[in-house]
Amino acid sequence: MKTRSGTLLLTFALTLPAAAQLAEGDVLVCLQSPGQLVHYDASGNPVGQTTGGPIGLWNGADLMPDGGWVTSVRTPRQLALFDPTGAHTSTFGLPEVGGNEGDVGVFSDGAIAVNDYGPGKIEIYSPTGTHLSTIQVPGSFLFGLLVDQNDEVWTCSSHQNRIWHYSRSGVLLQQINTGSLEPADVDMAPDGTLWVSDWGDGRLHHLLPDGTHLGSIVTPFQSQGVGVAAAADGTLWATRWSQTTLIHLEPNGTLLGTFSLAAAPLFISVAKPDLGVRYCGPALPNSSGLPARIEAEGSAHVADNDVTLTALDLPVGEFGYFLVGSNQGMFQPPGSQGILCLTCGFQGCSGIGRFNRPGSIIQGPVGSITVDLTALPLSPPVAVVPGDVWNFQCWFRDLASSNFTDAISITFR
Repeated sequence: MKTRSGTLLLTFALTLPAAAQLAEGDVLVCLQSPGQLVHYDASGNPVGQTTGGPIGLWNGADLMPDGGWVTSVRTPRQLALFDPTGAHTSTFGLPEVGGNEGDVGVFSDGAIAVNDYGPGKIEIYSPTGTHLSTIQVPGSFLFGLLVDQNDEVWTCSSHQNRIWHYSRSGVLLQQINTGSLEPADVDMAPDGTLWVSDWGDGRLHHLLPDGTHLGSIVTPFQSQGVGVAAAADGTLWATRWSQTTLIHLEPNGTLLGTFSLAAAPLFISVAKPDLGVRYCGPALPNSSGLPARIEAEGSAHVADNDVTLTALDLPVGEFGYFLVGSNQGMFQPPGSQGILCLTCGFQGCSGIGRFNRPGSIIQGPVGSITVDLTALPLSPPVAVVPGDVWNFQCWFRDLASSNFTDAISITFR
């Protein structure tokens, strides 16, 4: 269990059964030798582990779109896939990988990116093992890898003090010189900023996507920081090379829990909301005492027309409705206790749509709607097309005033 008032050590043997699919906030940890992926819940309790799979050194850890698990395997070079309970489903070879595999990352369509550690390239495969493409990186010793919610690729080299950011097609979008920071792994926080583990001193560093350094937090690790994962609630998980420990921290460095592992870990992954990048949070607390939250589920593919919005932690019995806009902002409307995170004023703004027709009004503490992507409620109605970025938020009545959730931005494909 996790405790905020102290640190609890939790030890277990590798005898856990395969278990349920990872829920939001759960963590997948790769134990390098013997190869194993282990599922923890958001409180640090071990839930399950992989059953079956190839013998060898396992490196990466990520989740497939259907909730399945994937890892990279050394000697021989392979990718191994598992169903959402951890049962082995398939393994295929990586003849295009010329060095040792590093971390893995998964695109929204299920394609898998894997770092080729020595030569300095990223190989991309279909879920059935077909080689799709290669991204050439102007560096080597690639270790941690991230495929973000926009299907863009981030990779890093602790040897060369660099982080590279690529489009899915291999266009270099950004090269970040990290100075004395030796980046071993990178993950994206809900607000779109980056958290980077430091091989040199074990710290976790906070960066803007352009490389601007926002600060760092000290961890119990004195060196060889490896895996880092940022959860949807803003908390962080981290591992250290050769140390059988998983840690959970607040972004200000407060240690929430320390959990003992049965073997040395490498990379980790945390289950996040299905869609979008949340921003403008946490919201200001409402009369329930909590900040209201928005979540999105479904598909970012326009053709699927499958997006569900949910508002949580609203005041009980109070009504509300969702908003949509193409631009982000931060504005406190007169008479409201909350922050509107879409641009322009609240009343009479043609740039913000309201899902306020019959059947779309929700009531606290939790409410959901299904979004029709063919007709967003603007004036006139707008159909979403691939490449669009739309931002969503929920407004709700709160006693004699009103308030808002945080917001979520979705890039559609």
